[in-house]
Amino acid sequence: IIKWGPNSRRSRININGAYCLENQEVTIVSSEKINAQSTIELYKKIEKKYPEKETIYIIRDNARYYNCALVKEYLNKSKIKEICLPPYSPNLNSIERLWLYFKKKVTNNKYYEKFTDFKKAVEYFFGDWFSEHKENLKTAVTDNFRAIQA
Repeated sequence: IIKWGPNSRRSRININGAYCLENQEVTIVSSEKINAQSTIELYKKIEKKYPEKETIYIIRDNARYYNCALVKEYLNKSKIKEICLPPYSPNLNSIERLWLYFKKKVTNNKYYEKFTDFKKAVEYFFGDWFSEHKENLKTAVTDNFRAIQA
C-alpha cells in the first residue's frame, strides 16, 4: 500500500506484486484493496506471463489474504505452488527489497503536487524505468542471504 502526500490521506495506490529473481521481471496488480480477489488476479497474471512453466513457485509472507479459502481453492487448480516464509522474516522475501528500492527511487525525498503526478511516477517505475534499469536491480534485489547464528 503506497500512500500519497500529507494533504490527501485518502488517496492511495494498492499494489500487489511478484518479482522474478531469474529474469528481473516484475508482475503487479493495482486494485482498490489487497485481498483474496486481487491476489488471485495477480496469480492469474503470473500464470499468463509464464505459460511454458509447468510449476511456478511463489515465495510469500503470511499476509491474511494468502491464507484464505478463496486463494487456497484457486491454488488447487493452479500451477502455482506457494512457499510460505516463516513469520517475521521480511529479509528473506525479495519483493520486500524491491519495495525498498521502489521507495528510494519514487517516494523518498520527493513531493508530488498532485496525486496524478504521483500515480504517473509509480506507473513509470514499474513500466519503462523498470525495464531500462534491470541491471541495477541485480545488485539491489538478490537472493544472497547470510546465515546467522541464533
